[in-house]
Amino acid sequence: MTNMTYAEAINIAIAAIGDESNPAAERLNTLKAQLAKRGSKGGQTKTQKANEILKSIILEVLEQAQDFVPMDVIREDERLVNFSTQKLGALMAQLIKDDKAKKVIHKKKTLYAAADVEWIEPTPDTAE
Repeated sequence: MTNMTYAEAINIAIAAIGDESNPAAERLNTLKAQLAKRGSKGGQTKTQKANEILKSIILEVLEQAQDFVPMDVIREDERLVNFSTQKLGALMAQLIKDDKAKKVIHKKKTLYAAADVEWIEPTPDTAE
């Protein structure tokens, strides 16, 4: 399945209707114009700018740790204490997608690290 934009889908729908004077086609043309206007604004929203700052703080924390750490350790940073685990988790997902961070699951615990940190499987304790 190809990724089709809303504008492309609207063009297909307008073509399927055939009659440009049809009220449905007129409505679709209006919707297409609104989409074009919305897309032309560009730039980041206030929330996106704030999230970029938070992501840089998270990366800073991960680089200082130089190891895989759980989310609790990341949240201990005084600049991140007021944010929910869900919010930080969503930002971590973006960092992972951008290859700036890594994630592993070890013994049902999710651990995060900076992209340059290598995961080394812990050896089992002989005391157990």
